[in-house]
Order: sequence, then C-alpha cells, then structure tokens
Amino acid sequence: MKQVYLFLILLISTSLFSQKVVTQKINSKELGKDRNVKIYLPKGYDIDETTNYPLAIVLGDEYLFDLYVGNAKLYANVDKAPRQIVVGIDMKNTYGKDVSIIPANNALTSSGVHFFNFIKHELIPFMEGNFKTSPFMTIVGEGKGANFITHYLKDEQPIFNSYICITPDFPQFAPAIIESYSLNRLGSIDNTYFLYTSNNKKYINHKQYDYFSEIRTLLTSFDAKNLNITFDEFENSPSYLAMIGETIPRAFTKMFSLYSKITKEEYETNVKDLAPLDAIKYVEKKYLDIQYLYGSNLNVRLDDIFVIEDIVIDRQDGDYLRVLGDFVMIKYPDSHMGDFYIGKYYELGKDYEKADFYYKAAYGKMDPSNPNADAFYENIKRVNDLMGSKKEENNNEEEIIEEEDK
Repeated sequence: MKQVYLFLILLISTSLFSQKVVTQKINSKELGKDRNVKIYLPKGYDIDETTNYPLAIVLGDEYLFDLYVGNAKLYANVDKAPRQIVVGIDMKNTYGKDVSIIPANNALTSSGVHFFNFIKHELIPFMEGNFKTSPFMTIVGEGKGANFITHYLKDEQPIFNSYICITPDFPQFAPAIIESYSLNRLGSIDNTYFLYTSNNKKYINHKQYDYFSEIRTLLTSFDAKNLNITFDEFENSPSYLAMIGETIPRAFTKMFSLYSKITKEEYETNVKDLAPLDAIKYVEKKYLDIQYLYGSNLNVRLDDIFVIEDIVIDRQDGDYLRVLGDFVMIKYPDSHMGDFYIGKYYELGKDYEKADFYYKAAYGKMDPSNPNADAFYENIKRVNDLMGSKKEENNNEEEIIEEEDK
C-alpha cells in the first residue's frame, strides 16, 4: 500500500509538466504589497468559450498545490469531477504570519485578518473578473492553515462551498469559536457545503487531537442536510505526505459525488424502486442540480439513461418509453437511442407501422461500422414480420366475415 501511495504522488507531480500553469502578480491593498499566485488552467480552457469552472484556492503554491492539481486532472479525466481552475498562493516567507491567530481565543491576528480579506475581497474578485469561474469554490489548507480556513464559515453566507482541512492545528478555544458560528443556520441557505477534515495521531499532539475530536463531535451533531461533514483518521498512512495523498481524493469523492455518473450505490438507494416517470425525472433533476451547484452545463450522460432503461421498458407496460425517447432526442438529436425508445414504445403498443418508422430512423443514424448495427437491424425485421402476421390475421378475418355474409 505504501508503494501505491508513493507512486500516485509521483504520478500526480510529474503530470503537472504537461499542464498550463501561469504565475500572476496581484497588487494587494490588504497586504500592502504584491502577492504572487500560481494559476492552473484545465485542459480545453482556451478553446471552450462557454464553460465556467469551479475555483479552488490552495494555501501554498508548492507540493499541496501540485497534489490538488494532479487529483483535479485525474478526476476530470475519468468524469468524476468537473475540470477546475486552481490557485496556489505564494506563502513561502509569510505562512506563519498569514494564518496567525491569537491563541487565547482563536481569533485572527491583524495579519490574519488582512490575509483573510485578501482572499475574500481581492483574490476571488480578481479570479472572477479575469477567468471563467463558476460559483462553486473550494479552499484547502493544512496545519495552521486548515484552522485558518474554518474562519470563513462564520460569514453569514460563507463564500466557499467546500473546505478541505488537512491535519488542522486547532488551538484550545477552536471548538468554542466554531460552535459560536451556529452552523445549523446553513440549513436555511439555498446552497450546499462540504467540510472534509483528515487527521492522524502521529502528526499532532494529544491536546490538538482532543480539540479535533471535540469539534468532530460538535459538527457531526448538526442537522443541516446541505452541510456535508466528514472527519477521517488515517491511522495506517506510512507518511505525512501519503496521508495528504489520500485526503485530497477522498475529499473529491465527497464534494463531487453529485457530479459522477449514477453509481451502483446511488441506484440501489435512490433509483431502483422508482416508477418509470419518476426515474426519468430523477435523471433530469440530477443534471439540473449539477449545473446549479457546480456551474457545469453538463449534458445528460447516456450511461445514466441506460441505468434507468430497464425500469422504463419493463414497468407499466413501457408506457413512458415515448417520454424517455423524446428526452433523449432533445439531449442527443444525432443519437439513434431516442428513436429506438420511441420505436419500442410503439412496438409494445402493437402499432408496428410507427415502430418500423422509428426503428428505421434509428438505424439510419447508426454508423455502419458500429458492431451493434446488424443486431439492431433485427428490430426492423421483427416488426416487419409482426406487420406481416397482423396483415395476414386481418385478411383472414375479412375472409371469415365475407363467408359469413354469404
């Protein structure tokens, strides 16, 4: 397992050489001087003029930035997360000052307040004004930085959707301060929030672990459906870097769970017992929610259509196949699947002439090299045989009626 994590970290780090990363100098009134940031722009950013991308801000522009970007690329490549813009803030000589707190009450120092405002009032507006960002935003920190980013939760409407806190260095009064934020209030806000926190006893002292445990007990007791909280402990991580290597993908799995295709677990929990029309509505709503939360105008995946296919075909005599077919034809007008579903609808209704029309329309959209083309043609042959049988039955009935009339 240790070798797997080290290989993954190496793979992520080396993959960055092929990415577009630019350095930008931001003039900051809050900080009283310029601050450099490193900006990762995802594949296709310069070509795609219509897509907006979730924004992630990483406290630091070195290995944590590299690990986040590497995971962002990997998850986007396998369609488990939207492509993201990632910003790493240069904190090489200022980290302790930027994220500093007053130990007596966990409040930010004057320097911490300025850095807090730099991110909120200068960096984010700069990114929104100059890059194609969506409303979904993530902030990532470790140690003292992980404690620092929890201060954004005190805002009446937190600006970040997702908080990744790696081995947070919580001081004595952090639990009381976080409790004072009354995070249950987030349940009344029309948005979704994720708090992912990781830890390992080997990398923090006993008091910090006690504070971590106290905060975990506090936060996991909240009853706000739009506040998704995870506290992970990596007791078997072979190294601190390996723990970070585990933390980021686990956090991605949580905060981008809606974005992924319908999983087996999602199907078993939410889909399998639905009526046909409800199953179609579930898929439609899933993609509307994806667009609303992540700002990603993602077309419905055909894989998710196939997930509900049997439900629509087998239940209620296939009465909603026409609805499914129309839905697919709107989303994929060049695909044969919409015509196929409508053809199946008419075949089950024994209207074989219309079934033949739609099956032929579907077959005409298929690439002749498609290995399923010949098998698909069997639909046309079958309804033609059924039309022939029906015509023969009608002729026999007419002959019987004529004999009776005689």
